[in-house]
Amino acid sequence: MGNYTAKILVLGDGAVGKTSLVRRYVENEFDEDYIATIGVNLKHKTIDEFEIDMSIWDLYGQKSMSPGKHSSNYIGAEGALVVFDLARKKTFDNLPQWVDDLYDVIGRVPIVFAGNKRDIMIDFQKKKGVKLTKKTKKEFHDYMIDEHYYKSVYSQESRFVPVSSEEVKDWFKSFKKKYKKQSAYYFTSAKTGKNVENAFKKLGEFVTENQIRYDID
Repeated sequence: MGNYTAKILVLGDGAVGKTSLVRRYVENEFDEDYIATIGVNLKHKTIDEFEIDMSIWDLYGQKSMSPGKHSSNYIGAEGALVVFDLARKKTFDNLPQWVDDLYDVIGRVPIVFAGNKRDIMIDFQKKKGVKLTKKTKKEFHDYMIDEHYYKSVYSQESRFVPVSSEEVKDWFKSFKKKYKKQSAYYFTSAKTGKNVENAFKKLGEFVTENQIRYDID
């Protein structure tokens, strides 16, 4: 008997690092040059521990508020990695819309949230010798401009508002309370590989648990 095959979605706003995360996980590679995904980028990865073949659908991320923008690609998915950019709070603020759009189409499947580009936050704190707080948000913005991050990835300098770990923790707590579903969050870096495998593996674990439960029922 072969492995169980599951369709997994990778969702989130544009330029949050979805494709980079998938590439790091599947191929263990990272490319500094940003190329926007057009349509769907499909990859495969097997998790031997759970005997599951993950069909990973990396969807284009320019967020539209029009319902059903991505719905045709959602159908049949059994879990999702929803990604936001730790350097741009707007992408974090959009998480509820991504979740609602997904749940409206396929129901409450397991979700793992990934706060990506952790390496940028670590570099800022090391180079500036300060912790990332409300008082240092302006300093963070200036740092991003000085380091020229926006030239290769971002189009608007004003987007550089960081997301604190406390904000993520509080939001996730309310999410769990509201939905009571299998979910987790990680701070990831496609550049260094930090927590990338952990995030996908946790999602695979959730999907496997659901499949076992379905087989028993």
